[in-house]
Amino acid sequence: MNKEEKAEKDENLKIEKRTLEELLIDLRKERNWTQINVIQELNNLGVFVDEKIIRKWELGLEYPDNNTLYKFSELYFFPVENLIMAKNNSYSEGMNSIHKTFIKWFCYFTGLSFKLCYAAFFVILYGALIISFMYFINMCNFFIESRR
Repeated sequence: MNKEEKAEKDENLKIEKRTLEELLIDLRKERNWTQINVIQELNNLGVFVDEKIIRKWELGLEYPDNNTLYKFSELYFFPVENLIMAKNNSYSEGMNSIHKTFIKWFCYFTGLSFKLCYAAFFVILYGALIISFMYFINMCNFFIESRR
């Protein structure tokens, strides 16, 4: 196997594991487009969406239908089979991690990045765990003192 075949195989493996939201963001950023640019280009192709819908697609809160995926394929000159495979990956990943859906909605409403919200989620979670543990110890001490 030569280097070109190996590089192509590695690229196909990367595509097979990617989610649709990752793919849509990467394809948009490869062209240095904003979400507004994507909306304008989709409007030119006959798909009328607003910025909220694009944002939901890129966060994985909603997914475009297959007709829209075909338009994305035309827009980005990207195989529609890979977009559909990525959409299926998004569904399966979503089923495996319900807490990510909560974080994605938080990102949507706050406008923060997913990585920042994901880190904040765990900081809040561990902070709540520590506070509840301290409360439990305090209540145990209170119970012990009241029994004396």
